[in-house]
Amino acid sequence: MSGGRGRLIWQSACLVLLLASTWLIVEASLRDASTSIVSAGRTAFTVLGLLALTWWSPAPGTPDRRTTRYRWWQVVLLALTGVTAYTVLSTVAISLAGPALPALALSLTPAVVLIAESVLLRTWPPARTVAGTLIAVAGAVVYTIPRLAGTLGDDVALGSLVALAAMFSMAFYGLYFSRTNRGYEGPMAPRILPIFAVGTIPLALWAGSDMAAGERVSWTVLGMLVVLGIVVYVPAYLLQHRILLTGGPSYSALLGLAVPPLVGLSSALLRPAGAPAPLQIAGMALTLAGMALVIRSKLARPRKEEPARAS
Repeated sequence: MSGGRGRLIWQSACLVLLLASTWLIVEASLRDASTSIVSAGRTAFTVLGLLALTWWSPAPGTPDRRTTRYRWWQVVLLALTGVTAYTVLSTVAISLAGPALPALALSLTPAVVLIAESVLLRTWPPARTVAGTLIAVAGAVVYTIPRLAGTLGDDVALGSLVALAAMFSMAFYGLYFSRTNRGYEGPMAPRILPIFAVGTIPLALWAGSDMAAGERVSWTVLGMLVVLGIVVYVPAYLLQHRILLTGGPSYSALLGLAVPPLVGLSSALLRPAGAPAPLQIAGMALTLAGMALVIRSKLARPRKEEPARAS
């Protein structure tokens, strides 16, 4: 296994672990703070962490002709789709339809991205990649189905539409970021800092309106948001965006399917009464099998054909 492909594997594993930890920390912080404050707070501290890394990043010795500055509308488009819209839409979807149904809609993201990526590249992906993606998505659906009972909200129809909008927003972000940064190999913090800085502005206004209405933030929650934004999300976002360029958007989206089962297992260890049902265990097995098939296909392909260099 080449060094580049081995690096992709450990980066993928680290990303899944970091994203799973964010779910647990966010769940704990939401017990004492509103969704808007947690969303804006974690993103604001992420921006501070990215700003520090950008400040310390060494300047390139020679300009890279493949690296171009973002145009202002590209930053706004990336910020709105990948940060603001996804955060707001997924939150609204959960409030309307409950937590499980939006998760079901978001589990379709890898399939949607794979189709869109194939259309953009005008090439059909390898059969093992297609099969693995479908198996992994099916496993995510099977894992989520038992969670639907008793968790549906007051407006399932509208919540489902909003959840699909969140899914398409994130799918677009992954595809557009990879195309906009095609061939970029420099430090990642300077490339994503403007996106998250702009995306934080609407979230800060949302949180500000809640605080004006009487919401407050305890020191405990503030500490959790610092850890969440700087210690967890900064490395997670750096890895996620690097994988978008080295593994491709569909591969990056597929990694997200491993997060809910990992969170479920972690919760079961913390609360034995919440052990996964047999159907959920079957869903986990399907997801892992599908992901293994995609990873095997990714490692078997010649490096020059990998979508990261063309997407």
